[in-house]
Amino acid sequence: MRARMALTALAVAVGMVVAGAPPAVANRPGDRPPGTARPTRPKPTVVPSPTFSPRPTTTPTPTTSPTPTVSPTGTPTATTPAPMPTAKRTAVVLPSLDGRGSIAYDVNTAGVVVGAAEVAGGYWHAVRWVDGRIEDLGTLGGPNSQAQAIDERGRIVGTAQAADGSSHAVAWVGGKIQDLGLTGGIFSIAYDTAGDRVVGVYHVTDSFSGRRAFVRTGNTEITIDAPPGASALAVNEAGTVAGTYGYKDWTDPPFVNQAFVWRDGVLRSLGTLGGPTSDATGINDLGQVVGTSWTADGRFAAFFWDGTTMRRLATASASPTAQAVNDSGLVIGTDGTDGRAMIWPSPTAASQLLPLPDGAGSSVAINVNDSGLIVGHVSFTSPSWQLRAVVWR
Repeated sequence: MRARMALTALAVAVGMVVAGAPPAVANRPGDRPPGTARPTRPKPTVVPSPTFSPRPTTTPTPTTSPTPTVSPTGTPTATTPAPMPTAKRTAVVLPSLDGRGSIAYDVNTAGVVVGAAEVAGGYWHAVRWVDGRIEDLGTLGGPNSQAQAIDERGRIVGTAQAADGSSHAVAWVGGKIQDLGLTGGIFSIAYDTAGDRVVGVYHVTDSFSGRRAFVRTGNTEITIDAPPGASALAVNEAGTVAGTYGYKDWTDPPFVNQAFVWRDGVLRSLGTLGGPTSDATGINDLGQVVGTSWTADGRFAAFFWDGTTMRRLATASASPTAQAVNDSGLVIGTDGTDGRAMIWPSPTAASQLLPLPDGAGSSVAINVNDSGLIVGHVSFTSPSWQLRAVVWR
């Protein structure tokens, strides 16, 4: 339930940062080779674990071009699409560390928010917000850390640098950091946690194709048996994992990555909306999955998978991402055309923009809890460019 920034390959792969730059999250739909023929993509985001009521019974309406009006002479005249409505919500900017940048990645039912905040020297530390107060969660002795997710029991997972600079998947339990190790690779990151499970990614090489997805249950860890370039981004209470396999390096087209779900050793591809690729980013406790996919006509679209069928989410955005879904069917994502966080009130409803706080220029929605609280970040350009963690209530 997360997003990316334009950093070095190593930083992108592990979700860590270099001094002076905000954290990145690997394995998101926009994290693709720049030379491929794709429509305008979302601005670099710090989204999504991300990120899930009755199942929907109707199919969302695909985005279509507006029907042109006809002049008295019979010549079609262009029409302007109606603007996307704004949801009736309030954006609350969360406190940061010493007024520096911050990003919120996840929120649990208790309303505890986790993410990362900038510290002196331009480094970033994992943080949590409880009742509006921010707490630095520290690192493994290195300069950076990042909290990706929090479960209903309060366990937080993410990644942290050790004193030697290596980045390890970690968990924070009772405020204390636990090193989950490198998982046999050269660096690792935990993306989500639910029940007694933690899921994430480790790298056997510093490349997209070197990614491997792991599932950790208690102290037992396994690698998901999937094609190379696999990422496990989300897991629900039943132990169903959502992710994507088949990522390739930027110089190694064609790109055919596929969204998948995995449970008890069984891997299932979700297919696409007709195009060559798809990416899964969130799953709810009903097993419903959201993400993005190419369509048969070469468009980039957000999808909702109900356990059987992948359906296109209705939106006026030309470059939408669906990041997470809660158990009531509320889907959150971002309009990549205008850089605005947005929601689908249900999988059959059209999208709505989330409001910006005063002075903000763009926004990204990263995760949502079952109470409907949405977290992410907004950007400010004055007095200088800065990301700030935000909650939409």
